[in-house]
Amino acid sequence: TIVQPPNGGYWVDGVDDTPPDGEDAEPRVQPGTPRQAGRRHNIDTDDTAKYYRRFFLGKEHINLVGFDENLGPVVLSLKNEHVAGQDHTRILLRLRTETMHGLIPTTRSSIMPSPLKMAKMLNEQVNVENFMAVMCLSASSLIATYDEHVLENTFKFGVLYQKFGQTTEEELFGNNETSPAFDEFLEMLGQRIKLKDHKGYRGGLDMNGHTGTEAVYERYYDREIMFHVAPLLPHTAGDAQQLQRKRHVGNDIVAIVFQEKATPFTPDMIASHFLHAFIVVTPLETAGGET
Repeated sequence: TIVQPPNGGYWVDGVDDTPPDGEDAEPRVQPGTPRQAGRRHNIDTDDTAKYYRRFFLGKEHINLVGFDENLGPVVLSLKNEHVAGQDHTRILLRLRTETMHGLIPTTRSSIMPSPLKMAKMLNEQVNVENFMAVMCLSASSLIATYDEHVLENTFKFGVLYQKFGQTTEEELFGNNETSPAFDEFLEMLGQRIKLKDHKGYRGGLDMNGHTGTEAVYERYYDREIMFHVAPLLPHTAGDAQQLQRKRHVGNDIVAIVFQEKATPFTPDMIASHFLHAFIVVTPLETAGGET
């Protein structure tokens, strides 16, 4: 049961566990199944930040820079391409607020549109009196770095285990003993790895045993994910708050709360300036006894 804090600030989504009429339930994924198999996921991605490296870098093209009195600095990249039997001009337009991409068909007999007209094909508000060619030798590398600075490929999530009837932060962070259902859930999230041998993203965890010996990690669609699993982090005897555990889970943005049985959970049970979203998971048994 999810209880919203009396002071507000949260809303609840996704609490209906019944598939819509006419749809089958998502197939159960056995532990060890590859992470991208057997699941229905829609992942919306915007790869615009990668387009300069993919289509322009190391190839013949031109970079132009100008200034718009209303929009500020404007950087334009243009490249001629032959795609599907037709000539095109590939355009990357960078403004302070966003980067836009377009592939515009052209004809050999037509007069090449001016850089301003090409920029307006992507954003009609652009008004630059004079574009100047960028002649700096390191410009391409700098532009690629600028485009890609928005990319984020590493993520960390907290994982808490909540026993039936537990209603305080101290109880959640103090759990050492879990259950087979929790272990099965961790197998679905990722791979159990030894921190001392781990070469990938660590999410702030230590390789020398100071933050435990094991963790749950996954690489998914070229993204690295580290799960801060509270019961796998060191337990400090005599510390009711378990600050060693809370230091990691409490500094994440998202925490997954696994409940052995349905029990009340409210976000304000955990005092944190960083946690903004909680995913509450409760195992359900099918008629065949599967979870």
